Amino acid sequence: MIEKNLINLKPIEALQFIVDGIDAIVYIIDIENYEILYANYHCIEEFGNVVGKTCYSVLQKNKEKPCEECALFNSKYPKEIGSTYKWEHQNSLNNKHYIFSERITVINNRKIKIQVGINISKQKELEKKILEQQSKNIETFEALSNSTIEGLIIYDEDKKCINTNSVAPQLFGYTADEMLNKSAFEFIAYESVSHVKKVIKNQNQEPYEAIMLRKDGTKFPAILRGKDIQLEGKDIRVSAIMDITKIKEKEEEILKLAYYDSLTSLPNRSLLENRANRLINKNSRNKNYGSLMFIDLDNFKNINDTKGHIIGDMILVECAKRLSKTIRRYDTVARFGGDEFIILIDTQHTDKNSAVKSVRTVANNVLTRLSKPLMIENIEYQLTASIGVAIFNDSITFDELMKRADSAMYHSKDKGKNSFSFFDPKLQKEIERKTLITDKLRRAIQNHKINIHYQKQYNHNQKVVGVEALLRWTDKTLGYISPIEFITIAEESDLILQLGNYVIEESIKLLSKWEKDKIKKNWRISVNISIKQFEKDDFVKNIENNIYKYNIVPNKLRLEFTESLLFKNTDKALDKINHLKNLGLTLSIDDFGTGYSSLSYLKKLPIDELKIDKSFIDDILTDENDETIVLAILSIGNKFGFEVIAEGVETKEMYDKLLTLGCNYYQGFYFAKPLPVEEL
Repeated sequence: MIEKNLINLKPIEALQFIVDGIDAIVYIIDIENYEILYANYHCIEEFGNVVGKTCYSVLQKNKEKPCEECALFNSKYPKEIGSTYKWEHQNSLNNKHYIFSERITVINNRKIKIQVGINISKQKELEKKILEQQSKNIETFEALSNSTIEGLIIYDEDKKCINTNSVAPQLFGYTADEMLNKSAFEFIAYESVSHVKKVIKNQNQEPYEAIMLRKDGTKFPAILRGKDIQLEGKDIRVSAIMDITKIKEKEEEILKLAYYDSLTSLPNRSLLENRANRLINKNSRNKNYGSLMFIDLDNFKNINDTKGHIIGDMILVECAKRLSKTIRRYDTVARFGGDEFIILIDTQHTDKNSAVKSVRTVANNVLTRLSKPLMIENIEYQLTASIGVAIFNDSITFDELMKRADSAMYHSKDKGKNSFSFFDPKLQKEIERKTLITDKLRRAIQNHKINIHYQKQYNHNQKVVGVEALLRWTDKTLGYISPIEFITIAEESDLILQLGNYVIEESIKLLSKWEKDKIKKNWRISVNISIKQFEKDDFVKNIENNIYKYNIVPNKLRLEFTESLLFKNTDKALDKINHLKNLGLTLSIDDFGTGYSSLSYLKKLPIDELKIDKSFIDDILTDENDETIVLAILSIGNKFGFEVIAEGVETKEMYDKLLTLGCNYYQGFYFAKPLPVEEL
């Protein structure tokens, strides 16, 4: 047999390898319509390409309905999931005899039957010859019986062994002489004795399974068949025993691939869903609370991207081990996919507060265990996780339960990660709106439905010196959507990159157009730059290309950065700032005073403007602290030679106050609202 490393195979490849290696025909049938969904190599070799066809029409000759022996057709067999059956049948196409072992299960919400057929034609031929040669002696029988793969034991009317073939002693670990005169039940494991006694009351029983007992006390699963006959005038019983250990192992492998994650060996989504539905049904009756905990490893993608998937997989395996240690025997930890895990908890509490308390304990244990450093190939990794929890004690679908836990998990992400959150219906509505806006925003960008408005900026003489480019969006169904809402969502979803590039290019195109306008040719345009946009390697190059493409005067374009952007990677940020400055652009620090406001970095940066945040202007007429802050910013700007502009100037009183404090540049509704370019 060809050796393969199953761990390195994809689940479907591993499954194919396993079933093709079985010396039997294997196929899967849809219980509802008898359609063959899968056939292994031996089945196709024997009967041709049967997949997609009804089993009885292609596996039998001139059949218009299922075989009478088939468990699907025979009403005496129940059809519960997990049921197993054994039956014997002679195929009408090739006249071969088979013992069929089948199991009913569910995969992907489809009720199916996995059927394994073992060719026992030789054994059947042997039985036939035994019946035909009743007058011949036991030696003749032994010569024939030794050619079979089954162990054959002949019992007298008292169920004592009087002869065996050569295979039987090998199966049980005895010599042939040692087996003589032993009771049939000495070869049966205790847990199967009562079942065997019941079955052998039939003179010619159907094949059945039992656990057999070897001389050394070890056990093995077997398929047994028995028949009462007369030989040389004596009533005897011929029993055939087939060791099915390997078949059972292969069957377990198939089930494991269907219900367990191949990397971590944890239950997969299919098994999790089965167990969750059982717990939901049980708790709906007894009113105990259950909980589904959705666990997502924080920033795991960075590990995969920087260290590779092999290291990532090793970390996932270790996380699976740690999570398994946090649960009780009746709870379930499953791998949902990627870096996502699920813990299904039966709190066994009817009181909600007690249930929540026990779930909190588990969640805290999970966070503690996962945050402990782990060593992978002599490198230490520190992980955290975001957890969402959904509590239930009534009827709910698995998908809805997952949806609730997932939304709570994203709330934990928004809180800063390394935490857990319980599902909140209000939170769910917020997440649903965010998802809706994300989808609509993506399409709006693609269809050029996002508008740019421009708000004028004035000097102390109330003369326009420039404008700030501001995004505006009105959706056909949702109506006007605040920039605060959709820009925040754009930053979370990386749509901000497309929006940012769009605003820069449109602003540069407008500056080029204004070169021919007597008044506006002296205006500058200020554009806000997001952190994600600034961090892109091609950020500076794209701006440079647009400047040359539209042939503008570079100092008419002013880029606004936040203080947090400049401090995220100071040296790298400073290199980019200097490059932009060398291109001739002017630079502004937006929302100055709300971030770090460090004088040490101000002296390093070749900036041109400080922009006083609106929060300091709103109450400047009544709050002395705001006035003091504004005075300090104006003083800093004056000492460093920066222009200082106040944004959010809404009234004449604000303007007059700022003018007396020495502010020379203004922006706000008192002067002008943001307007489309054609209304400037």
